[in-house]
Amino acid sequence: IAMYMNAFQQYIAELLDEYDTLLSRQLLAAVNFKFKLELPNIDGYTMQMCRYGDYAKVAHGGDFIFCRKSCEPDYDIIRAFDVMLSFQPKVVWHRRSREPVAMRFFISTLKHDKEMLVIPVRQGSEYKISAYVADKFDNDPCVVVIFLLETKEQIQRIRVECNYRFALITSNGVAFFKR
Repeated sequence: IAMYMNAFQQYIAELLDEYDTLLSRQLLAAVNFKFKLELPNIDGYTMQMCRYGDYAKVAHGGDFIFCRKSCEPDYDIIRAFDVMLSFQPKVVWHRRSREPVAMRFFISTLKHDKEMLVIPVRQGSEYKISAYVADKFDNDPCVVVIFLLETKEQIQRIRVECNYRFALITSNGVAFFKR
């Protein structure tokens, strides 16, 4: 028997189909943004999805990772989604991308429209990522590459000529840096 899902649950399912794993607070922010609401939580909706659907919640710090029952958490996607959320309400669309790019999203402001790429950079992969980005994006002024770092020290090992920023996930949220 298929589970009946309301509009919120359908959107949560769409997000999980796209990204596999997200935190409950990320899903709440996405639902509130899409439906122009200020729900305090979505716990009842996600609990129902876990009970009657093929979903699971796994404790993660003070939050929960929400995913399909057979899924392994993808922490790069979770971190990349936080970067995208930091651009709300300017985000027009977002989607998962092929590695090494974790996520693409498009922002629109009165001044300009930009495609943003979030690339998680694991320690030791800086030169490989730099070569990939230099090959693909050095001559594209409409794309902004956001290198999602594990440590601030990685900045010195990334050498590119494209339009880029650095980001770190901190205890206060997403922090952005320039060289």
